[in-house]
Amino acid sequence: MAIKKLTQKLTSELKNLELLAQSFFSKGKDKVENEVPYVSQFAHPEYAEKILKDNVSETSDPDWRKTGAVSVDEYARWVLTTCGMACTAMALRFFNDQPVEVITLAKDALTHDVYKVDGSELSSMHYREYADWVKKYRLKAVVYSRLSIAGIQKLLSSGHLVIVSVNPNVRGFETANNKQKGGHLVLLTGYNKLTKTITLHNPSGFVSNNSQVNQTLSTGDFISHYAGRGISLAFQ
Repeated sequence: MAIKKLTQKLTSELKNLELLAQSFFSKGKDKVENEVPYVSQFAHPEYAEKILKDNVSETSDPDWRKTGAVSVDEYARWVLTTCGMACTAMALRFFNDQPVEVITLAKDALTHDVYKVDGSELSSMHYREYADWVKKYRLKAVVYSRLSIAGIQKLLSSGHLVIVSVNPNVRGFETANNKQKGGHLVLLTGYNKLTKTITLHNPSGFVSNNSQVNQTLSTGDFISHYAGRGISLAFQ
């Protein structure tokens, strides 16, 4: 087991270094603007703010059937943990025009250990298992435990989309300690080197402050929320 973990760690570090070298020696595009269909992790996008900010019950979302949940209780159980699945749903629509419901994806991912169950609690998304699982949807996922801004730009410039770990407060409303590293996943869709900005789709962003679709942040603001790790996605 120790040898397996060491091998995985070394493989991960080699991927980090390979991308770092590519981003250093390859200039890439000055800007990338991908038109990616938006998918909220909430059945009704306006309920992101109602549930997270106004403390409305998850079971009050009127569109829960659209997610693939078989009951409103199943929807309520999953909805706060499906940011990664919403990002995946966006990528599938972008690369292959393939619409798949968020909780349908989540339940399938659960059977491949992408999520773990501890009693009634669901874990966050497990990256390595995720990378193996999405192959069935013809997505190639590469996990980066250290991912720089230059690396992100290189990946986007090469036609990938990038899921990254951020502090949930990136949406412009505090639900977590500002010092927390990660805790939420968003999909990066573009960047602009000239204006020094990063553009993202936030599965739990708010309609009221335009933090759902094509939220554009200064690179500095993004870095203040960024956990430094992520997953590149490409169609295969």
